[in-house]
Amino acid sequence: MTYYGIQKHTLIDYPGEVACTLFTYGCNFRCPYCHNPELINEKDKLTPIGIDEIVEFLKKRKKLLEGVCFTGGEPLMNNEIIDDIKIIKSLGFKIKIDTNGSFPLNLKKTDADYIAMDIKTSFKKYHYAGYQGRGDLEKKLKESINWIINSGIDHEFRTTVVPYMVDIDDIKEIVKGLKGTKKYVLSQFRAQNTLEPEWSEIIPYHLGKLEEMKKVVLDSGIKCEIRAGY
Repeated sequence: MTYYGIQKHTLIDYPGEVACTLFTYGCNFRCPYCHNPELINEKDKLTPIGIDEIVEFLKKRKKLLEGVCFTGGEPLMNNEIIDDIKIIKSLGFKIKIDTNGSFPLNLKKTDADYIAMDIKTSFKKYHYAGYQGRGDLEKKLKESINWIINSGIDHEFRTTVVPYMVDIDDIKEIVKGLKGTKKYVLSQFRAQNTLEPEWSEIIPYHLGKLEEMKKVVLDSGIKCEIRAGY
């Protein structure tokens, strides 16, 4: 399949690994705060990269890189990604998948070494995320969550803590469905380059508010981490 961006070196996208990141085009959500809008509706501004070119790049970096991250957009909306993952794993790289969880069947086929699933907010507020797909979204998300937790695969769940979309009550609801998870990450909202320009004017929660949310998660027995400033 075709990719539309590559970050050739990252120390933060794949926890504990030196990696590169591949960006796929397209998403079945329209989160107004998304900070990669070019991967949603600006395809003509992007330079396509084929899997052959990526393989050649990775062969030259085998001594420098340990992992490859697939992100988007939503990478799992592309069925072809399953074959690409097999190709890259055969080169000896670990695989990390970033997903919104709405493609549980493809998720189960990825043979990933690390999965990071975004949880936008509590289910009652998911309409703010502008889901464009079909079928019972909540059922799909719960299927992905439960499979990830029980898969034995290293993983994290994460929520971008956007004012109006996520508050402490939402965090309380989210963690009810995450029993048994290895890690839950609270990411500070970045008010810049958002899909809907007016969302760039929203003032992010201060770190004190994120610490309050973290305490809710820790009190539920789940390991929690705050990511802020990037």
